[in-house]
Amino acid sequence: MRILLLLLFLFSIPVVAQQDSSLWLRAVDIQSLRFDFSDASMSVHSLDTFALSKLNATTLADRLNRESVLFVKSYGSGSLSTVSIRGTGAAHSAVLWNGISLNSPMLGLYDFSLLPMFLLDDVKVQAGGNGPLVGSGGVGGAIFMDANINFKKRMQVKLFSTFGSFGQMQQGVALEGSTGKVISKTKFYHQRADNDFKFKDYENKEKTQSNAQVKQVGVTQDLSYGTLSNHVDLHAWYLKNEREIPALSLAQSSSQTQDDHSLRIAMNWSVLLKKWFWNVRGGFNQEEIRYIDPAVRLNEYSKAISLQSECELGYMITHQLKVMTQLAWYDGRAKAPSYPREVDQQQISLGAKLIWEGRKWYVNGAIRQGYFDGKAIPFLPALSMRYQFLSSLSARADISKVYRVPTLNDRFWVPGGNKNLKPENGFSSSCGLTWNQNFDKVSVGVSAGIFFAQLNEAIVWLPGANGIYSAQNIHELENKGFEGGVSLKYQTASWSFSGNVNTNIVSSIITASDPSYASAIGKQLIYTPELQHRSQWSITYKKLELRYYHNYTGYRYTTVDHSYFLDPFELAEIHLAWSHQIKSSQFTLSAGIRNLYNENYQTIAWRPMSGRSFHTGLLLTFGK
Repeated sequence: MRILLLLLFLFSIPVVAQQDSSLWLRAVDIQSLRFDFSDASMSVHSLDTFALSKLNATTLADRLNRESVLFVKSYGSGSLSTVSIRGTGAAHSAVLWNGISLNSPMLGLYDFSLLPMFLLDDVKVQAGGNGPLVGSGGVGGAIFMDANINFKKRMQVKLFSTFGSFGQMQQGVALEGSTGKVISKTKFYHQRADNDFKFKDYENKEKTQSNAQVKQVGVTQDLSYGTLSNHVDLHAWYLKNEREIPALSLAQSSSQTQDDHSLRIAMNWSVLLKKWFWNVRGGFNQEEIRYIDPAVRLNEYSKAISLQSECELGYMITHQLKVMTQLAWYDGRAKAPSYPREVDQQQISLGAKLIWEGRKWYVNGAIRQGYFDGKAIPFLPALSMRYQFLSSLSARADISKVYRVPTLNDRFWVPGGNKNLKPENGFSSSCGLTWNQNFDKVSVGVSAGIFFAQLNEAIVWLPGANGIYSAQNIHELENKGFEGGVSLKYQTASWSFSGNVNTNIVSSIITASDPSYASAIGKQLIYTPELQHRSQWSITYKKLELRYYHNYTGYRYTTVDHSYFLDPFELAEIHLAWSHQIKSSQFTLSAGIRNLYNENYQTIAWRPMSGRSFHTGLLLTFGK
């Protein structure tokens, strides 16, 4: 019944709203529209879309850890993986799939180990919060995952398979067909891994990890009808994940398991007229989790559902000036053993955006007024701009209010939930310079920027006098740092070389808190590295390509008083691929080594990570 109501809501008159994590950053099919509403002044990084990148990574967590400077907090291969952008928490990154939020209404975060790379098309990472544009949770940044809809006539079949160490294997099939007006893309995926690698425990004794098997199956379906300027899209995704939860390196054994089932549906109608634009979108997201621990006779089941809808209406006043309004709606509800009943909370917001784009200036201003369970969220303004000094040199700057509403667990968990919690609120700002220059066969790029953000009323679970933890608005957080990178590319008829190095320096501290947290004030937040380096190098000769990745992650404190910490670690990967084309068919064969130098490390205390491993893969593509 809820789905039927949602669909009726979606196709009603354009007074329909959108879920609170709206996607103004992403324009609809920007490949050839006359104008779009994407924000050209924000720091956005697109992940590599080439075949080799998908062949040598299992999940989105693997790709983000390798290709971006955000920090991936991994509990081990196949286990929970969350992200931290610019030193913020896991719940401070908005995660959107085709315009709908995937952030759990119960926890506020998302597990990136549940996102197979084979099922994803375009992935973009926005660094920096922008409350009016992203909505709740986009304090540190946002991650956008969108289907790549191609209106050109084509028929294509892809077959994909990889095998690797520790029982790792993946298989996938993708079927895509387009008549020019009707587009269908179907993907099937399966993967499993034993993850029975050897590691050294805290006494430097060698152990073999057990109870760590992972199995996953998934299917996605993308349908589109119409033209580039007027089309209706339907996206559906079903995913089933079964995993065993290994013991901490301190423990002897574990028999815990967790099954995750998710179903997502997103619908979109986009129209572009001569000067008018509108976009109506709705979404349904359902997640079910069953956690079993036979040792304590625990068998818990939880279910969370979110319904989301939005309407955007835009008008091009002149070729330089555009305006857009937006109405957004979100409803999140869940059932869990620790809830007194099925609980829910709603958000609704109204926003407007103005874009002016001249020969050298680009200015983007936005406002948003939201309501959370009938109570007004602080008014959210935002301003971002870019200035083109020269054809090769540009500067950017942005500042905005940001916020995050309490999760269902924060408000309703028994014991400890607090219905009177306020939304976290603050501001985010950044500025930077970018220089890109071409010299015949050589291209050079340099970027540098700084950022500063503050978050008030941050939610923390604290123990009370009776020893029971409860959620409270007590923290004030401050994040600041530096981001910089250098890229180089050289290309001839047969050879090409490319490389990039990126550095991220982050200070993320608690500036004020409850007296019980006095020892943490002024200190770096736990599991937040102050220093990260990421580099990628590639050499290509005709059909042969060699890639090398090298990452450095600095100290991470594991206690608020900094009495314990995890040592820095360096990870390296090397991958070799050969591609060959026969008429309209192509195959790519790859092989690689992960953790090349067999580093013994942990990203989360007492959670061992695998050492050196090997893999090989094959991707076959038939059709144009």
